[in-house]
Amino acid sequence: MTRRLWPPAVGLLYIAAVGLLGGLRSDHLVIGLLGFLDVYNEKSRLFLKVFFPFILTGVVFDSMRYFYWQGIAGRVHVAEPYLVERAWFGVGGRTLNEVFAERHWALADLACGFAYLAYVGEYLALAFFLFFRGRLARAGTFARAFLLVNVMGYVTYFVYPAAPPWYVSEYGLGPARMDVHPTAAAAHRFDALLGTHFFDSMYSRGVDVFGALPSLHVAYPLIAVLLAFRLAELRWARIPTVLFFALMCFSAVYLQHHYVIDAVLGAVYAVLALAAVTAWERRRAAPAPAA
Repeated sequence: MTRRLWPPAVGLLYIAAVGLLGGLRSDHLVIGLLGFLDVYNEKSRLFLKVFFPFILTGVVFDSMRYFYWQGIAGRVHVAEPYLVERAWFGVGGRTLNEVFAERHWALADLACGFAYLAYVGEYLALAFFLFFRGRLARAGTFARAFLLVNVMGYVTYFVYPAAPPWYVSEYGLGPARMDVHPTAAAAHRFDALLGTHFFDSMYSRGVDVFGALPSLHVAYPLIAVLLAFRLAELRWARIPTVLFFALMCFSAVYLQHHYVIDAVLGAVYAVLALAAVTAWERRRAAPAPAA
C-alpha cells in the first residue's frame, strides 16, 4: 500500500489549531489521530474514507464555539416560535411542552432519555452494519446525508436562531439572554431516576443554546427510516427504525428541547438532504456520454 503523509498531517494540524484557539480536549486528540488510519492498512484507509463525513460533521459542530455567540447576537427569536407553536399545535391555549411539563411519567422519562442518548448511535450503527457487510456505497450515503443535514441545520441556527421551549419556561419571552448555557431540560429526570450524569456531561459541551429550529434529533432517525426502506440489506431494520423515529418525535417535545414545528422542519430537512445526496450519487454514477 502506498503510504501518504497528508492525512495524518491534517489530523495533527487540527489538534494544533484547537490547542492554539483554546479548549483542547481528549476527543479532539482522538479526532486528529484518526488521520493515522490512512497509513495503517487498506481496510482502515477505506474506513476513514467512508466515515470521513461523520468526522467532518463533528469538527464543524465543535468549531461553532469560537463564533456562535457573535454570529447570533441581537437576532435570537424567543416569542415568535412559541406563539406560532401555540397557535398551530396548542392544546387548551398551551403548547404541548407546557402540558408535558406538568404531566410526565417515569416510564416516559426513561424511554425518552434513552432515545436522546441513542439517536446518533442508531444512525451510526446502521452505517457500520453496511460497511462491515461490504456495502460501502450505501454506508457512504448514510455518511454524506448526515453531513449535509447537519450543515443545513447549522446554517439555520445562524440565519434564524430560535429559543427552545425550556428557555421560554425558565426565562420567559423577553429579549434573549446571552449568558445562558445549554441544559438537559427535562432529560435530567432520566439521570435522576438512574443516578447518572449522562445529560449533564453531554450538554456541558454544547454551545448552540438557540439552535432549536430545526430538530436534528428528528432528522437523523427519519433518514435512517428512508434508507431502511430503500435498501434491501436493511429490511430487518424497517420496523425498528420507524418505532425509534416515532419515539424521537415524541421525546423532542416531551423533554422540552423542541416544539412540534421544530420536529416538522427537521423531517423536511431530512427528506431534502437525502434527496440531494441521492441525486448527486446518481449523477456521479451515471456513465459518461459517448463521444
